[in-house]
Amino acid sequence: MDPAEELPKQQGDFLDETGQKPGPDNDVEAPAQPEASGEGQHQCPTLQWETLAKQFLEYEQASPYLIPEEQQRRLLGFLPLFLKAWDESAGIVSFPNIHFLASEVSKLLTKEIKKKLNGKPAEDARLAVGQLLQLKGEEEDGCVLLRSVYLLSQIDSGTLWNIIKSGLPVALMQCLYLFFTFPLGKASDGATREEDKQVQEMFVQTMLNLYREEQGLEELLSAAELQSLIIATASLWDQCNLSWKTPTGRVLRTISKAQTKTAIVYLQAADCIKIAIQNLFKLADTLPASDMCEAVSIILCFVKDSYPISSALLLEFENNDGYQLLVKILLRWEGSLHSEGDHHVEEVLDLLTCLTVCGKTELKVSGNITHPQLPHFDFEQRQSSGMTVKNLQAFQVLQSIFQKTSDLHLCRRILLAIKTMWAWDTMNFFLLEWTLQPISQFTDIIPLKPHLVQIQFFQLVESVVLELSYIPHEILKKVECLIKENLVPSCTIAALRCLHSITKRDLLFTDIFRDSGLLGQLLTQLRKQAKILRKTAGTQAPCLEQGTEKELTCVMLKMVAALVLGSVRNAVVIKDYGMVPYIKIFLDDECYRSDTLCILEQLSVINTEEYMSIIIGALCSSTQGELYLKLDLLKSLLRILENPKCHSAFRTCSGFNGLLSLLSDMEGALQDPPSGPWATTGHSLILELVLYTLQGIAAALHLDPINSDFFQRNGLFEKLAEDLVSLGCFWTQGSQQVPVQLEKGRTFAEFLNAALYSSEPFPAWLKSCIRILSFLDHMIKGTLHLDSCFLEIKPAAEEPPWDVQKGQLDQQEEHGTSFKPLENKLPASDYRAWADPEDRLEGGNCAIIHPGAVCVMVRLLPKLYKEEHPELSQEIQCAVADHIQSLVKSEKSRQVMCTSGLLSTIITSCQHALNNDSHPLHLPLIRVFEKLASQSIEPDVLRQFLWLGTPPPTVTGACRNPAKTTLCQETSLCKAACSEDSGAAVLDNPVVPQLATQTTGSPCVSRGSAIALQTSMSLISMTSPRNFQPHNTSLAPSFVEFDMSPEGYGCLFLPTLSTVMGPSVEHSISGGIGMGARPFPPLGGLTVSSWFLVSRFCSTRDAHPLRFLTVVRHMSRMEQEFVCFAVSFSPTDRSLVISTEEVEFQPLDIMEPEVEVPNHSSAPTQIEFSCTQQLATGQWHHLTVTVAKETKRNCIVSAYINGQMLGSAKMQYIQPLPGSCISMEPSSFVDIYGYIATPRVWKQKSSLAWRLGPTYLFEESISGETVEVINKLGPRYFSNFQAVQLPANDDSKEPQLTALVAEERISFGINAICSSTTTIQDIKSCYNEVDSRLIAKEMGIISRDSSTPVFLARNIAGHLAGPLRTIGSVAVGQFGVRVFQSCPAANSLNFIGGPAILLGLIAMARDDHAMYAAVKVLNSVLNRSPMSEKLMSHIGGYQILVYLLKRKTKLLNNRILQLVLSIAGTAELGLESSTIKNYGAFQYVLSNFELWSNAPENLDLALFSHLVEILRPSRDGCQNAKVAYQMQMVPKLVFLLNDVEISCSRVTIICTIFSYLLQGYFNTKDILRIGLFLVYTLKPSSVDESQICLDGISDLPGEALSQTSGKTIWLRNQLLKMLLDVMCSDKLHLSSEAQEETFLALGPDWFLLFTQSHLHPSTVVMGIRLLLHFLHNPTLLRKFKEGVVAGRWMSNSSTGMDILMDNLKSGSLIPDYGPYLVFGLSVLQACLINHIHLPEIYLLVSGLFLGTPQCDPPEASKIWTPCCSGSYRTTIWRTSLKLGCAQRQWPSCWRWLRPQ
Repeated sequence: MDPAEELPKQQGDFLDETGQKPGPDNDVEAPAQPEASGEGQHQCPTLQWETLAKQFLEYEQASPYLIPEEQQRRLLGFLPLFLKAWDESAGIVSFPNIHFLASEVSKLLTKEIKKKLNGKPAEDARLAVGQLLQLKGEEEDGCVLLRSVYLLSQIDSGTLWNIIKSGLPVALMQCLYLFFTFPLGKASDGATREEDKQVQEMFVQTMLNLYREEQGLEELLSAAELQSLIIATASLWDQCNLSWKTPTGRVLRTISKAQTKTAIVYLQAADCIKIAIQNLFKLADTLPASDMCEAVSIILCFVKDSYPISSALLLEFENNDGYQLLVKILLRWEGSLHSEGDHHVEEVLDLLTCLTVCGKTELKVSGNITHPQLPHFDFEQRQSSGMTVKNLQAFQVLQSIFQKTSDLHLCRRILLAIKTMWAWDTMNFFLLEWTLQPISQFTDIIPLKPHLVQIQFFQLVESVVLELSYIPHEILKKVECLIKENLVPSCTIAALRCLHSITKRDLLFTDIFRDSGLLGQLLTQLRKQAKILRKTAGTQAPCLEQGTEKELTCVMLKMVAALVLGSVRNAVVIKDYGMVPYIKIFLDDECYRSDTLCILEQLSVINTEEYMSIIIGALCSSTQGELYLKLDLLKSLLRILENPKCHSAFRTCSGFNGLLSLLSDMEGALQDPPSGPWATTGHSLILELVLYTLQGIAAALHLDPINSDFFQRNGLFEKLAEDLVSLGCFWTQGSQQVPVQLEKGRTFAEFLNAALYSSEPFPAWLKSCIRILSFLDHMIKGTLHLDSCFLEIKPAAEEPPWDVQKGQLDQQEEHGTSFKPLENKLPASDYRAWADPEDRLEGGNCAIIHPGAVCVMVRLLPKLYKEEHPELSQEIQCAVADHIQSLVKSEKSRQVMCTSGLLSTIITSCQHALNNDSHPLHLPLIRVFEKLASQSIEPDVLRQFLWLGTPPPTVTGACRNPAKTTLCQETSLCKAACSEDSGAAVLDNPVVPQLATQTTGSPCVSRGSAIALQTSMSLISMTSPRNFQPHNTSLAPSFVEFDMSPEGYGCLFLPTLSTVMGPSVEHSISGGIGMGARPFPPLGGLTVSSWFLVSRFCSTRDAHPLRFLTVVRHMSRMEQEFVCFAVSFSPTDRSLVISTEEVEFQPLDIMEPEVEVPNHSSAPTQIEFSCTQQLATGQWHHLTVTVAKETKRNCIVSAYINGQMLGSAKMQYIQPLPGSCISMEPSSFVDIYGYIATPRVWKQKSSLAWRLGPTYLFEESISGETVEVINKLGPRYFSNFQAVQLPANDDSKEPQLTALVAEERISFGINAICSSTTTIQDIKSCYNEVDSRLIAKEMGIISRDSSTPVFLARNIAGHLAGPLRTIGSVAVGQFGVRVFQSCPAANSLNFIGGPAILLGLIAMARDDHAMYAAVKVLNSVLNRSPMSEKLMSHIGGYQILVYLLKRKTKLLNNRILQLVLSIAGTAELGLESSTIKNYGAFQYVLSNFELWSNAPENLDLALFSHLVEILRPSRDGCQNAKVAYQMQMVPKLVFLLNDVEISCSRVTIICTIFSYLLQGYFNTKDILRIGLFLVYTLKPSSVDESQICLDGISDLPGEALSQTSGKTIWLRNQLLKMLLDVMCSDKLHLSSEAQEETFLALGPDWFLLFTQSHLHPSTVVMGIRLLLHFLHNPTLLRKFKEGVVAGRWMSNSSTGMDILMDNLKSGSLIPDYGPYLVFGLSVLQACLINHIHLPEIYLLVSGLFLGTPQCDPPEASKIWTPCCSGSYRTTIWRTSLKLGCAQRQWPSCWRWLRPQ
């Protein structure tokens, strides 16, 4: 605390010739060198010093020989040169004899001073010395000497010692004494010249340099001048020279600091301190206080500085009443006017403060610590730093002065001194307080002090706690007394603020101030003040209330808020005092509001409902102008809602309705321009209120399923949308919006950036809309209540960018031009928060937290419109629509939005845009609708969508049933389309789908076709699969999704799978449903069947298994639970793990390592099956695990994936009892329950995400065939396998219904489609209390809960007969479990008309595009929905389809044919089995060849080619041939052959189809039909066919047969050849019985018909070959020889057609001669005689004679039909010779075969 020695500001500083200021002590800087360059300038000072050194050396050498006068003259002549060199060298001295020079100069100066002083009176001596050292026009000798000594004293210590030895210190002291004690005249004393100030500074600085050295002080002590000067300062201070007061004080303080033991003895011997004190006592009453302080400070310096060496001066000071002198001086200072002398008082107080630590012995005090204390306070470990208080007398001076004075400056300095002592050593507080108790005593008198002193004092008290970590209980009690007495309100305020700051230090003070009664005291005062406020409500408040009293009340509230913060007991005290109604009164005043809300927030800990009632009530009762009140209340509400436990109270206190009422009260607040009471309210303030209101709603909904369910169920999102619309910035007019064509517009993020940060002149209404939409966007993502960036609600920059001029903007507004797209002038940081929405959604996996907010945004979408800005309005509409579309980009988001009613919202809110296909919103809204409808859509919503663009129908009396309304509507559409002119022209040019189709029909027809096209395209998008799935899983099932990333767990809990009860146990302890006990483990084994889909596998680092089923059981009176059966999938090695090991059910982190348990059985308890190739992400898989129990506690386990067996192994079966139990007491019971997925106890975060479909547990081991059937049923199967439709057998046409599993063997079946949301109380009332308690325990809620939504998937086998079953499964996990009930558009169509609607679309089609789209959607629906396929057959849909296609034959094309093939199930050749799946479509559509024959583009040929492909002999081909036989394909094809216009190519491919049909499924019925047609081709005998040439007929595939001669012969030959090829085919191996049946069915006369003489030779050869093929069978040959009844081909063909044949008969009846025999060989002989010219006959008959198989004749022997008879005969003769047969030998051959 020593005052620093520095040059006084009021004195001029010595400046050298360059004007540079010297340093404070001994460093005097030389003048700066002039700027120069070159070595010459730098060498000049050196040469000058060398010259001076030479001159001084000469003086030194001559000095002993010179007389004193000459020495003085020469030295004085040398010094100016020395000073000049000094100045020019900037203090760089290069002078070897500097010490001698210093000695000579100082001796000369001492001599001159003594000369002036000797023998002269004091006053004369004073003048003489002054004249000696005075600086005149030219420097005098004395001034030169003084300056030379001054400079030399700064060089080094050696030079300084030489100066001291000259006796100069004493001489200078003598001069100083004279200067101080003898002032000059008034004229001279009033103002000194500048030169005198410089001389004075050199003089004083020289003394300081000398007296700092110990030698200088010792030299000074040799004379009495020091004693005289000290005494003079104390006695003559009022008479001294004013200009020398400060320099004298500086010199004496320097001497004080340099004190030595000798100096102290000197001063003590001279009684300097004593005499000075006595003299000051005499002057104390007369001298001004500031002068007294200046004088006494010098004495105190000697006392303080001497104490480290000796305490003699301190004792002398104390013994001579030095402390009393200080008290007297300082108290006198209080009443004086002081401004300039304040620093002297501060110096005295600082010196006095330093004296408090001056003492020899440490103070000893006993520890008097009052408890409680802060936890980290430890008095015993505090160590002394050596700066503890030892001089209590010195401190008592400070204490006494503070108690006696009221001076602001003194009191504050004393308090600062005390704070300084505590800073030196914290023990000083305890030493002083336990001895003198200064703070405690000051507390009593602090109200009498100035206000600033009060503030500083309480800050000092506060520092005791905050800095010393000590609780001064006695002091705090006195402070509390001050507060209670409240003598001075300002003091009370300062005291309360002190205690408020202390209270915030630690919660311990909340208990201390409560126990001390401070809390109760404050509450009493606040009650009084609240009553006053209530009485004066609505009147002008008194002035006192506006001042100190109001501030006091505010501080009391702050104190109470601090006391209740974190202290439940204090909150209870407030409630017990009945203060809640009074605290509520302070909400109305803004200055009290924050602390009042803080108190209420703390009271919410003990009664949240009361807090919510107060806040919601205050919000609802506030007026429109009290916006700040509403904002403060909402901010407080947000803070409370951070605690999830307060959400329930918010809901029960009508919090949602209260917040929505705020928005309702703001109706018209955001109008542009504003009107009414909102005109004076800031725009940003209103938006801020809207923001905080939405934040409150979002905070109450955040992660709270109860509130979310409540808000959604009560339609509050719709209410929110209505309230937002009423704000005034949205469009509310009923007129239609005018669509405007837009170019590429801005995105929603760009609009938001532009509205917030850009200077673009957006209209006020648009800015408000964008801000509200941005709030909703953050609400959707669940971040609205967390975002701090939205708190800065401020408009965009008012000034436009530099390149946008105001005139241009005005011109734009004048002409109504659209706003320019926003240029990217914003910094990158501004765009970082609003990146591309799709990137944020997909890359960041942004989930939709509040789907209802999306519905609100959709409701607001058509309201984003102003007639003044149509282009800008529709641009923002499109931007928002695209943003909504990006929100539903992921499949999960679409599924979430399906359950929130977004589809119905789009239909009801955006109907105008949906109806108008030219509207900019039409396409994005349709896309959103299609994406969502592909996941799930309600039938009623789909019905409304299908009616878009058409007026609602009027239901007539013929169609009053609502269920039949849609069917009637669609039927009427179909009739209307079909009744139109069939000759209407169809445009050949392709039509743009978005535009109405142009036809020659009426405008209504055109409109209908366009609607059909648009509807079909939408339905295609809705019903088409969006990812690759097998056929039986293409329509996604309902599922439960488990995501392990949010919480690390999530499961389905199955309570009470079974209960094993002892004989004496009551049945009431068991849960479940059903009668009778279900044994466990099952006696015959078990089967687990589950459909699942893996969305995302986990990595090896966070491996998490897929747990398909975990069975846990627990025996009563035991603590442990044991896992007895588990089926899981290990992602690390991709293997299926099945375990029957008994493992304790406990958390993963405490599970003990597995210990080898002795296994007495050879079978393991865990097996694994590898399935690395079977599983793929994103696809549904079927898992089946069968456990077949064997004897001796073993079992056979088999695993199947997608119906294919993974493997089979032997393992141990589930043991009878849990754990190590071997028996069960009669009064015990065992609970068995299960988990699907990961329970909470096995919590482990991972990236795994998978979905669970239908899951079953059977108590028997099913067969592999049953597993295959279940797999084929697919994941959308929803039943209990009691009436499964199996494929029909060969004997029966109807499919069989059979039970795959006995109903009593089905333990449970879980399907998400059979699920609902319920509560624990509902489960208790509907089922039983046992299960409700188990479920509540698993979910972590109380068993009496009636509000928490519980997802329950009911056991779909619960209604079946059998023993006890589980009630179903309950979802456990708030964030890791998601349920989706799938009802895609393909399924919903079945409930509103089904295929009838799609047929209506086909009927409405007027061009090929609409036709293709309608058939495509029909194909998509039929392929994905088995129910639609059944409905199609039920209503005769395929017949209607054929009828419609016939009416629109001209619209058919190859693409439509491909769709029809896909409907039949045969189009995807090569991708899967090509068997016919849809018999109805195949029979009525594909097999309707009349339809395709009349179609353009030769579609019949394409169809025939496809039939050839699917009928090729193979396994699938044979099956298809069988179906074709059942569908009567052969008669239909035969009918086509009767067409005179049929081409050769068609005949050829039809014959190929016949061949494949008969090879795939050979039957006599089709043979008869073809045979009957062959007979039809035979001409009468009058027509000779032998002369008809057949060459070239088959080479004209595009030419009709009617245009070619011999067409019938060629057709007949093709069919005969086909029959022969079928009979001789290697792939058809007919048995002897089958050949006999075929031959006899036709009869021998049928074959002989083709050997008639008038037939073409080629026909005869083919007929004989076919006949002889059969006759190679000996049995047939014998029957043919013996005779066979004729006409069987006719009778067999007409079977079942008697009535038809009778009706066809006309004229006279032909007599029926009855059956007659035909002896085949005789007739054959007669026929062949007419064909002896055919060489093939000989070859064929020879083969029959010799018993060799038929073969083709040689090329040379083949028959031609030449035009010339001569060549014909030549060919016959040559062929006969080669065969070795003669014409004359023919009769003998037949005689051998003729019957005897």
